Amino acid sequence: MKNSNRFSSRSRDGVVLVVDDLEKNLQLLGELLSDQHYEVMLASSGASALERVQARKPDLILLDIMMPEMDGIETCRRLQQDPATQDIPIIFLTATNDSEMAVRGLSEGAVDYITKPFSASELLARVDTHVALKQSRDETRRVIEEKNDLLATVAHDLKNPLTSIRVAALTLKRELAGTGPQELAEIIAESSDELLSLIEDRLAHSARGATPLQLNITTVSLAEILQMVVQQNRPNAHAKQIELQVDLKPSHTLRVQADYRAAAQVFDNLISNAIKFSPPDSTVSIEQVAAPDPAFTRIRIRDEGPGISASDQAKLFQPYQRLAAQPTGGESSTGLGLSIVKDMIARLSGRIHYEDIEGKGSAFVVDLPRG
Repeated sequence: MKNSNRFSSRSRDGVVLVVDDLEKNLQLLGELLSDQHYEVMLASSGASALERVQARKPDLILLDIMMPEMDGIETCRRLQQDPATQDIPIIFLTATNDSEMAVRGLSEGAVDYITKPFSASELLARVDTHVALKQSRDETRRVIEEKNDLLATVAHDLKNPLTSIRVAALTLKRELAGTGPQELAEIIAESSDELLSLIEDRLAHSARGATPLQLNITTVSLAEILQMVVQQNRPNAHAKQIELQVDLKPSHTLRVQADYRAAAQVFDNLISNAIKFSPPDSTVSIEQVAAPDPAFTRIRIRDEGPGISASDQAKLFQPYQRLAAQPTGGESSTGLGLSIVKDMIARLSGRIHYEDIEGKGSAFVVDLPRG
């Protein structure tokens, strides 16, 4: 029979892979589980079982011990050796006189065994128990991962406004020239407001059980957002003698469909990164350029730093990736910023990509839907 056969049901309570070399056993178990609203995957050998779990991971495997070529013990061993499948619970199906083999299977990582001929009610009770335990573990793991991602995001998002506050305060303390005390005071106030808003958003996020933050997509002024973000990052640029150049069309024409705070977060990450990885006495430019798709507005943030190697470009937008390029002023880097940006831009129905600048520097290009 074909290993890809499935049994259908009106609802699905879990996915069970049945592995047996006898077609009549596959048919019997498939119908029994399907009647209980399980989705059933079938494999007639250990080798085909290993292939099936790579395509889709079940919640439970019912595995016959006595099979030709690759028996259930060896199949279990290989599943347990693979990090991608070692968490899938395995119940052995064994003849009454194979109890020693079943015990051996338990030592290889199986969670239970059932002897043939089996009681349908007993088999279903054990399947229900182990599927529920697997799904509970998966849900717990998911919640922990989301909480960890939340904490990491909070730490990263709070860092930039805190840095602006610190630099502005230190500059105000040391010198009452340059940008002027009044402008510095405004930067401190704006950064403080942003910080408090971020804290409130993240606390609300946590209270909702780590569900995604709700975005309020409206027509917003991208020019206003960029001017605000540039203003907040000027103290950091000033401290490294970096010039921020802004080249935008008139503000009344530069409107996009976006969530105001999410868009500000995106460009704050990109501009602060450009400053972080630029050498002193260089320029960071924020410019509007023509987008190939007229339905989008394109902004390019370009620096004069060392650029990004081809090997690092492949992992640019992955979380916790430390690249070979290092901040030029000893700033810290969590490796989270670009993954946050990528995720947020996707939620805004936008796009982002990286461009190498010939000779020196790099650029990140953001497309957002026109307003």
